[in-house]
Amino acid sequence: MTDSFTEENRSSFSLEQLREDELALDKKASLVDTKTDVDYRETFRLIWRCLVLIRFYWRRFAVVLSMEWIMTAVGTAVAPWAGKVLVDHVVLGQPLPADGGGYPVFLLPVIEFLTDLSAFSILSWLALWTFVGVAVRVIWGYVHDLIEIRLAHSLLHMARSRLFEGLRLLPMTQLDNQPIGDSVFRAMNDVRALPSVIRIVVQITGWSLVTFISAVLTLLSAYPDSSLVVLFAVGAMPLYILVTAPFARMIRRRAQATMAAGTVFVSTTEEGMDNIQAVQSLGANAIEKHRFALASANSFRRERYQVLAQSIVSKLGEVSGQLLYWALMLFLLGKVITGDMTPGDYAVVLGYFWAMSRPASALASLWIDLQGPAASARRVFAMLDLEQEKEIGTGMLPAVTRGVSFEHAGLVYPDGRRALADVTFEAHVGEIVTLAGPTGAGKTSLAYLIARYHMASEGHVRIDGQDVNEVSIDSLRSQITYVFQETETLAESIADNIRYGRPDATMVEVERVAKVVGIHEFISGLPQGYETRLGTTSSKLSVGQKQRISIARGLIRDTPILILDEPTSALDPETESYLISALQKIAKDRLVIIIAHRLSTIAQADRIVFLEDGRVREQGSHDELMAIESGHYRHFVTLQSA
Repeated sequence: MTDSFTEENRSSFSLEQLREDELALDKKASLVDTKTDVDYRETFRLIWRCLVLIRFYWRRFAVVLSMEWIMTAVGTAVAPWAGKVLVDHVVLGQPLPADGGGYPVFLLPVIEFLTDLSAFSILSWLALWTFVGVAVRVIWGYVHDLIEIRLAHSLLHMARSRLFEGLRLLPMTQLDNQPIGDSVFRAMNDVRALPSVIRIVVQITGWSLVTFISAVLTLLSAYPDSSLVVLFAVGAMPLYILVTAPFARMIRRRAQATMAAGTVFVSTTEEGMDNIQAVQSLGANAIEKHRFALASANSFRRERYQVLAQSIVSKLGEVSGQLLYWALMLFLLGKVITGDMTPGDYAVVLGYFWAMSRPASALASLWIDLQGPAASARRVFAMLDLEQEKEIGTGMLPAVTRGVSFEHAGLVYPDGRRALADVTFEAHVGEIVTLAGPTGAGKTSLAYLIARYHMASEGHVRIDGQDVNEVSIDSLRSQITYVFQETETLAESIADNIRYGRPDATMVEVERVAKVVGIHEFISGLPQGYETRLGTTSSKLSVGQKQRISIARGLIRDTPILILDEPTSALDPETESYLISALQKIAKDRLVIIIAHRLSTIAQADRIVFLEDGRVREQGSHDELMAIESGHYRHFVTLQSA
């Protein structure tokens, strides 16, 4: 039986096609993160940026490193000699040297204590010391792991918080091009690379150096003529580096492709769940299942390519180490056969060879091991480095009492498209102003200029006579509530959804704004009332009900400027009339700006600003504009009536 969830593209493999597919993946994963291939200099810079994070938790790092180095040094210096004592003096029954010859200086008191003891007594003491050593190591390791895990979690939390804050502060134009799945994947998965880089560079390097130095000093202390063993142990390093270094960029590319494929998979899953109603209503379950299967299979496929590349490169490097190991082993066996070395000496020297070769291999493979985490770290820093909203103003905006004015304002998008040109009009506190016009006329872009989601390319936008570019973003937006056309609910209670913009609002205030928008009776009729929990795609509410909750969410902030984008598009005529009447009441002490297409909403405004092709064609009340023969607004109304 074939399971379509395991389906994948089985086209013929070629390196050229592989690279083309990876570039296509990068473009599909994110529209704002485009420079995905970095050189060696940039890779070093990324690694350094990760290491700089140590300064925030340097005390914990110091504790973790100290515990690692102490345990490593003690274990490396002592452990192999237990094997020598066991082989030479317990198994073979040779007497311990009275002068401690053949043992390092720091073990002489132990050798003196064991001298003249029977083989069984020596074995008993070795067992006791081994038990104590293992117990100490377990407890020591447990405490070390607790501190290290907390350190890693603190780093992850800091990185995720900074990434989330950076994404939140992106301009609207950047957010529109950033898939949610990509942002989630970077925050959940890619940030893990930051502590990984630190662990590889600092902890593994530190462990390697401490182990190697302890092994060399201990070995040379007992066997001054064993420098050849040291040379054999480090001899694999240059060979490993020479063999693997040319493949670093290839591994980095494969890692980037794996992250991009994972991003596409998460985005596909998120899109499928977010649009589940459209999927079911259009009978597109098979299509969505196919999209999911391809995205999932491609994600695993890219991961296999990365693992395969890393395995091949690491095995190439290990070959040189294995050749040196066998050469040394044969050399030492020859010395044992000739009597120049005891079997215990053979065990100790071979043990120290492994103790030295392991950190040597770790240091040699350091650069290769960093390529995968560096690719993920690049994705994190790429988002952090995106240009955020420009804080060009520093002034504070007092409580708004007069209103908003546009003076020959214009807007050109970064891609060169003109959205607005020579817009001039005023909107005063105490009135409802409707922005009307055909689709694409620039109504939303015009409203965005007030809250500075977009910055005017020319002209001025003023609030109470003060240019919006001269005040700070927080000060400006604390005076403005913008209710967007697309209604989003949180996976919280209805009450928490309404008070989202003002968490300290009381239930009395929540119920008050719910009554204003005409949804209080419906909420009260639910089994759990205002404590009913919603989902982001919840079917508990109709589109119109969710729209009224979003309006209530805006009203509860009680700001002097309220901007509503198509607030009645999903309401029936009776509810729409009720809402407009309520808005007329609250507009007595605030400015209400409504973006609307429906004539029933537009006609009830105090003033209508009619836009067409990014320009203000006419403005006035409904009756005034209808009195203009061959007027733009009148023609618009005629088309709606027809």
